Amino acid sequence: MKLKKTICFIITILILTSCQTRSESLLDPNTGAPISRKRGGAFGNEKQYESTIKSIDSNPSLLQIRSLLYSNDKGETQSVNGLINEGGEIFKLSQEYSDAKGTTVSLHFYFKNSKLISAVNKTLVVTAKNNFCREIKSYYGENEKVIYSCSRKAKNEQQMEKLTFYSDKKYDFKYTEAKEILYQTGRFQTRYLSFMDAQGKEFIIVGSTGTDAYFSVLAIQPEIKAIKQIQQDSKKFVNKLLRVEFTEITEANGFTFQGLLNAEFIEEK
Repeated sequence: MKLKKTICFIITILILTSCQTRSESLLDPNTGAPISRKRGGAFGNEKQYESTIKSIDSNPSLLQIRSLLYSNDKGETQSVNGLINEGGEIFKLSQEYSDAKGTTVSLHFYFKNSKLISAVNKTLVVTAKNNFCREIKSYYGENEKVIYSCSRKAKNEQQMEKLTFYSDKKYDFKYTEAKEILYQTGRFQTRYLSFMDAQGKEFIIVGSTGTDAYFSVLAIQPEIKAIKQIQQDSKKFVNKLLRVEFTEITEANGFTFQGLLNAEFIEEK
């Protein structure tokens, strides 16, 4: 695993690598009749949905949450941030992805009464040969079934922001991976992998194993009980599952990194 190349400079930008999309015939969600490609007003309840989305984004009582920043050997990074209430109910999840080839994806999920009501996917590709930007919005009804999608696209973000959304085939975006990132499960488990020194600090590297595994890097505090145990017999604890708590730290020189607040072993059945 080529961890040294990414330990200090893992960049947070968004994605969806496993977002599943499916297309259906373009039907008016109110009448069920086929409709032609036209401006976003074909969806009668769009204003109501957008009002709910705006209220979530502007609600000062919601609390911000954030996941670890993950990377893999392909140069891809993923992270999630979101908004919850004091009871822990999720109102928004934003999944961020970037790769080494110039692609970034931002996927924003909005929830009402713990049900998905909208997903917004923004994909940006910037390479020497190709510039491309596309934004897709999907709205969901009962049982989290997509009922309408619209999109816009241009050569860059500045041009795209001036464009109107047009009705499109239905795109069904999944938030399963966003929750895996947030809760440190699946490909984003935080198993102990190794220690490493960099920038005058000692880091712990945690991550999953297997195909397309992701890992994350955190500066350690030696007084943490689990860290003491691992340091006494590192080989014994390789691949042992941990629950990780962290904070983001930015030093005066601009160096930003994740700092480990606590780590506990999780007993597996």
